[in-house]
Formats: sequence, C-alpha cells, structure tokens
Amino acid sequence: MSTETPLLPELRAIAEEQKQLLLLALAIASGSTTEYRGMQLSFRLGDLQRRTSTVLAMAAGQSVETLIRSSELTGLAVRDMYPVARSAVETFINAAFLLAEDEAASRRALDHVPFAHWRHLHRRVGTGKYTIELRSDGMHAGDAASLFPEFAGKGKSAAWSTLDVPSRINRLGVLAGDHVAARLMAAYAITYSLSSEIIHGSPFGASYFFGLHRPDAADIDSFRKRTEEQIEDILIAVLHGVAGYLSTFFGLQAHTGPAQEELAIYARLKRTATSDRDDSQSKFVFAVRAQHRERDA
Repeated sequence: MSTETPLLPELRAIAEEQKQLLLLALAIASGSTTEYRGMQLSFRLGDLQRRTSTVLAMAAGQSVETLIRSSELTGLAVRDMYPVARSAVETFINAAFLLAEDEAASRRALDHVPFAHWRHLHRRVGTGKYTIELRSDGMHAGDAASLFPEFAGKGKSAAWSTLDVPSRINRLGVLAGDHVAARLMAAYAITYSLSSEIIHGSPFGASYFFGLHRPDAADIDSFRKRTEEQIEDILIAVLHGVAGYLSTFFGLQAHTGPAQEELAIYARLKRTATSDRDDSQSKFVFAVRAQHRERDA
C-alpha cells in the first residue's frame, strides 16, 4: 500500500471517539440506566421511538466499522466502499428522524415492516413479455390494497415515511436544531449522488472512480493516491452522519455531558474535513462544509 494521506489516521481516530459515544447511546436506548462520568443517564423519549431508531443506529454503526476496516485498502477495492457509505449515511438520517419525530412516525415505520415483507414475496418484476410475477402463495400483488390499506391502493404512499431524505433532514432541523440538519445535509450532499452513480453502474460513476477525466488517469500510483483521497471523502461524509445522529440523540434528551463531548469531537472533524486538498471533490467537500459553518454551533 502506498503511504497514507495525512487525514486518514485522524479520521480513524475521530471515528473511534464517535464509536464510544454511539455505544453509550445504544446502552441508554437498551432501556437501562447507564452511568456516564458520575451521571445516571436513561432514555427519555417514547418507546416506539426507541424501538425504531435503535436498530437503525446499530446497523449503521456496523457499516461504519466496515468502512474503517476497509480504509486500509487502496485501488480497485475502494469502489465497494461507496454502497456501504450510502447505507450508513441514510440509515443514520433515518435513525435521527425517527428519534425526533412523534410516535406516529415510528408507528407507521413499524407497521410498514409486515407490508414490506409481504410485498417482497408478492411482486411483479420487469416489463413486457419478460415480466416475472413472484408470490409465495395464491395471493397476488394486487391484493395488497385489501390487506394493507394504509400503504397500498389509490393515493397511498407505499413508503415507511411520506418524506424523502432531504425533507427528513429539513424536518430534523425544525425538531432537533440547525446543527443537526447541517451535519446530516453535509453527509448527504457529499456521498449520496456520487454513490448512486457508482451503485447503479453509470458511465459517470465508473469514470469518476477511475479518474478518467483527469490528465494523470493512466498513472497507477496516481490512481492509488486518488482512491485514498476518495476514502477520505467517504469517511468525512459518514462521520458527519454519525455526528448528526449523536447530536440528535443526546440533544433531544438533554444529556449535557455526552452532548458536549460530541460537540468537541465534531469540532475536530470539522477542522479535518476542511483541510485543503488539491482536487475537485475535496473542494466540493470544503464548499459543503463552508455553506453550513455558521449553523454548526
């Protein structure tokens, strides 16, 4: 492996500090009183919010762990980090959203699970003569409206939330504060669109990853260096997602000690994320962070 960029060890160190706070949040969400520096902390929101958000935070945390381990790699393997990063970011957004919203949002999310499971086993795939109908019994996809009237039928949204991702972030800004929305929007803006291009196998996604638009594209060492820089961008985005969730969790419950610790870790992340680097994606990352800087307090 080539010599690492200066930011990677720092980003891994920040991730480790965030991990400890995430483990604390999960312990609190388990339902038991948890000690933190002499203080007794307990979960202060609704049980439905706890049930829906905790499993998401746990899943996203595992994805962060996968990305940290993968950050030791360079070259072609880095491409596979993008879908994991996208999943981690969106899952933290959803976990924070369900924490901050009322219990009706959590109830809809929980009610959606059996509907989604049924639909997975009863669906039509494809178009024209190559359409395949999948079902596990005698029922058909069209029967969903009678079984799940909340999600199926004319005028009904089949999604667990009626809001798209940017709208969930906007709602979080209202419910949990501008600082939460700024963290999560930065995570979303840095990784979401690019990861979609790579996940869906678009020509642009492949071109971006391999750096075909750059004059040094044919140089193997330059390619490896660029993939290290892409790892930086991925980690910066994902760690903003972690920060947004942690800020929501501790802030909404007035857990002052952990909230202050998260703020200090985030300040360190912000300094690292805005370190100048001479490539276009880094300039984009810097622009995203600068746009929200005044709201990050």
